[in-house]
Amino acid sequence: MPSFIYQVRDASGAALSGTVEAATLDDAGRILRGDGKIIIELRPRVSEAIAAGPRPKKIKSEDLMFFCNQLAVMVDTGVPLLEALDCIADQSNHSGLIVMVSRLADEVRGGGEFSVALSRFPKVFDDLFVSMVKASEASGTMGPMLERLCGYMRNEREIRGQVRSAMVYPVGILLFSVTMLVAMMVFILPRFEKIYASKKAALPVATSILLNTSHIFVQYWGLILVGTVAAVTGFIYYSRTTRGEYHIDSVRLRIPLLGDIFQKVCISRSFRTLSTMISSGVELLDSIQIAASVVDNRLHRDMWLRIGERLREGRTLSEEMYEAKLIPRSMAQMVASGDKSGRMADVLNRIADFCDADVRVGVKSVTAMIEPVMIIIMGLIVGGIAMALLLPIFSISKVMR
Repeated sequence: MPSFIYQVRDASGAALSGTVEAATLDDAGRILRGDGKIIIELRPRVSEAIAAGPRPKKIKSEDLMFFCNQLAVMVDTGVPLLEALDCIADQSNHSGLIVMVSRLADEVRGGGEFSVALSRFPKVFDDLFVSMVKASEASGTMGPMLERLCGYMRNEREIRGQVRSAMVYPVGILLFSVTMLVAMMVFILPRFEKIYASKKAALPVATSILLNTSHIFVQYWGLILVGTVAAVTGFIYYSRTTRGEYHIDSVRLRIPLLGDIFQKVCISRSFRTLSTMISSGVELLDSIQIAASVVDNRLHRDMWLRIGERLREGRTLSEEMYEAKLIPRSMAQMVASGDKSGRMADVLNRIADFCDADVRVGVKSVTAMIEPVMIIIMGLIVGGIAMALLLPIFSISKVMR
């Protein structure tokens, strides 16, 4: 049965709010008036109205940043949380965001904690987001905490975009080269073979090799396609296994030029998360668990889980940092200094800033190096094929005679 949100006053004049189930809006009004309530506002639950229509849009990182920033501004200026959520739901034109925010508002209106309501959307709000909001509820710093989350998400998006942009150019050039190579072998080279076959002329060695390769593509294209699909499917399946994740993540950290960037991205994300959680008043062990969950690398994740286990045995964070192979010793020394001075969160945040700046410089350097390398590789491929095509043309006059 549909639900309706109401704001009413009782016989004593006290303001009340909540939800009531009824078949129609008129029935809901009759129920409330029958209880002696004076209706101030009565409307359908937005989430149900939207959910009854087309499928809501997926909430992307940009939408989450918009929601977080808008909520931070409202809460920081003194707007009550429930009123801020209702306002965002009413003014948004994103169906998925309307449904989510309306359900959050309904749960808060029913007396639930905001952090608990957020945890019901694990695909949108990760452990870091929920834990920081929970800590801000206890300390009464919801507005500043949401601002900090906005900055964190903005920085994560920027770094992630830079790493992806570094991969777009070489991958695009590689795909273009492969496509052009296959097209030449399938459509162009067989035409030259007919000319020589009609004149019973021997082809140059380079051209013969290309033609034989072309025959394989033309005659066995079905098997090649099936094999390619099977290989890609097998790789995807293997990458989702525990052993496959370890192997792939290990290779990512050892890739020339890019491995150091991936390494610093993992360190930056874990250190910044740990800094944010510690400065928010979250326990160190809980902070380490969350830092492990947000790192997109199995090796780094296991490292943080091992550190958490050793801390339970009485070890210190700085001691474990020195023994961790994935953390440079210079960073471990900085963490030890922060531990001694009681400024651990500040030191971790500064290290994360350093890693982010290094990642930006590294991405630009790698991009600048990859572009000429890929151009040279593509030139060698195209030049080799062109030479194989031109060699028969050089001797075509003799063949024709």
